[in-house]
Amino acid sequence: MAGGAAAGKAGAEEPRRPGAGSPAPRRPAPGGAPDGALQPQPPLCRAGPGVGAGAPSLPPSPAAMSQGSPGDWAPLDPSPGPSAPPNPFVHELHLSRLQRVKFCLLGALLAPIRVLLAFIVLFLLWPFAWLQVAGLTEKQLQEPITGWRKTVCHNGVLGLSRLLFFLLGFLRIRVRGQRASRLQAPVLVAAPHSTFFDPIVLLPCDLPKVVSRAENLSVPVIGALLRFNQAILVSRHDPASRRRVVEEVRRRATSGGKWPQVLFFPEGTCSNKKALLKFKPGAFIAGVPVQPVLIRYPNSLDTTSWAWRGPGVLKVLWLTASQPCSIVDVEFLPVYHPSPEESRNPTLYANNVQRVMAQALGIPATECEFVGNLPVIVVGRLKVALEPQLWELGKVLRKAGLSPGHVDMGAEPGRSRMISQEEFARQLQLSDPQTVTGAFSYFQQDAQGLVDFRDVALALAALDGGRSLDELTRLAFELFAEEQVEGPGRLLYRDGFSTILHLLLGSPRPAAATLHAELCQAGPHQGLSLCQFQAFSLHDPLHGKLFSTYLRPSPKPQASASGGPAALANGTLPLLKQKGD
Repeated sequence: MAGGAAAGKAGAEEPRRPGAGSPAPRRPAPGGAPDGALQPQPPLCRAGPGVGAGAPSLPPSPAAMSQGSPGDWAPLDPSPGPSAPPNPFVHELHLSRLQRVKFCLLGALLAPIRVLLAFIVLFLLWPFAWLQVAGLTEKQLQEPITGWRKTVCHNGVLGLSRLLFFLLGFLRIRVRGQRASRLQAPVLVAAPHSTFFDPIVLLPCDLPKVVSRAENLSVPVIGALLRFNQAILVSRHDPASRRRVVEEVRRRATSGGKWPQVLFFPEGTCSNKKALLKFKPGAFIAGVPVQPVLIRYPNSLDTTSWAWRGPGVLKVLWLTASQPCSIVDVEFLPVYHPSPEESRNPTLYANNVQRVMAQALGIPATECEFVGNLPVIVVGRLKVALEPQLWELGKVLRKAGLSPGHVDMGAEPGRSRMISQEEFARQLQLSDPQTVTGAFSYFQQDAQGLVDFRDVALALAALDGGRSLDELTRLAFELFAEEQVEGPGRLLYRDGFSTILHLLLGSPRPAAATLHAELCQAGPHQGLSLCQFQAFSLHDPLHGKLFSTYLRPSPKPQASASGGPAALANGTLPLLKQKGD
């Protein structure tokens, strides 16, 4: 049971973008693919080659630009269209007055008893988990456990796990479809992954093996359950760990039914159930058939979702335990048999299975994902951070009492000047070591631990509210544009373009580099002129609005009452509570 929430989060390689000629997903086949085409797929979160029609709305800005006093702010209304897919990283729970009263009463009477009993059962799981692996060597644990250990301990953990979820209020687990055997589908992929309650899917799957972080072994009880499960462990601190996990997944998936099935949550993190995140290819690397497993919580009030922004762990646990009865639907779809091309290309395989599951769920399949520790959404042809680190940098600098507009830039256009953390502190006149370390960490460092001062200059200029968007984009071009190899004038090449978008919008550099190549296809050069760059950043129907949303949120028509939240250096408000999975 434990460790299932981490399945699919580790051991998955960074996904590659599928080629433009990727074939449409094929219908899954229960033991043999039937003929017939899929129904039309749900709309993706990224627009086609054009920008504008059918494009998703921009993420709502957390604050607005201050035009008068710091309290004169209002969120930007992006005017979402009817075809705009939902933001999968935000979960808003609105309770009526009657619901609040009900949760207060049940939360005071029912929730404490349920949670206490559930924790008692959780600790009762430990002896069974310990007994299964007690006395076994590491070599013996490289093979599936059989005999009396398997019979006694497996059934004990399975029964107690069901009791644990029952005590938390999950009185019914409704199962639809037929679970395939380990020979038919060595790998199970479950989605949407929306909560830390999702390990409940392990019960109707007969406790399959999972993938989890190696650091979880040190967690009391959870570590014992991971050893019991013979989980595949990956370490974030060991670069070779990811390769070993891939090899272990392939070894178990191709064992001819010797090993139990392996369960993945291919999204790799939690969402709000309203859209599927981009599937990571780790579950599909072996190229074997997989069985999609759908998880639904068809309750009148969604208290289980644990998204990046929304109710925290304790509130989700308290609200769910306060519900008289929670229901979970687990549906086994037909086994998906990969084509030869999908077997060779795990990213294509993952994308096609994602679309099949999204169609069955009736929700969009998106390319939204977590990059590092930040959620990334897709707007037009560009991936952008839901909340760029630039905003967090503004919080750090404002807390230190620094006004970005009063910092002497001193950056030379077109030439990098690498600075150390000590010089960074002197340039920004920062004295607190913790503030210096925190602010310096927001910039990309080279092998010697130095940062390009042009990055610092652009970030400070963006946080300073004194420049217009035209001036800001012109400054960005002047800082990072380079002289042409042949011919006069300066052009913005791939690296500079990627750095600008990464700093201002939080775009992953590979995604920005791909967009730069697309923008340069129409011209004779491999770089963008100032006019071309400003046409993209200021006048493009979609991306221009993106820049204005992230850098210059719309002013409020009427001043709000005094005493509102204090704005940051660029007029934005402090960020809302956020969490990663």
